[in-house]
Amino acid sequence: MRLVIVRHGRAEEQRPGVSDDERRLTNEGRRDVECIARVLPWRIELVYSSPLKRAVETAEILSTVHSAELRVVNELRPETTSLNVITKLELRSVTALVGHAPSIEQVLQELISGGNVKLSAGAAAGIELEAIERGRGVLIYIVTPEMCKKCLLMQ
Repeated sequence: MRLVIVRHGRAEEQRPGVSDDERRLTNEGRRDVECIARVLPWRIELVYSSPLKRAVETAEILSTVHSAELRVVNELRPETTSLNVITKLELRSVTALVGHAPSIEQVLQELISGGNVKLSAGAAAGIELEAIERGRGVLIYIVTPEMCKKCLLMQ
């Protein structure tokens, strides 16, 4: 089984009168996520997303590029994301989880048994594993928007 852990793309700054849940991706954030989605080495079958607007927008881009099913779940809200919660989700051969720092990074760190892994906004990490258990994952790749842009400029 393969998991793609994705931190939502760059989002608008917090503004008075706008709920944190409603912050949207910036234009640059959208471009970054689309770039990442196009260069990922694995074809995603199912995308789970936090219900916060910026995560849903990120997940929609991934879902569109990969023709993947999209499910929005409260389990990936920043305050509820944990390894225990992930074990309850139905997973496919390649499943993406779109969430928020630091909780989605903590899940990544637990799956690969340690390390201090930080994902920049819009970045994705690919893990191979047999079961959703602490330390059972092997980190295969991390792709950041910065790397993606440099790769595209080289073509």
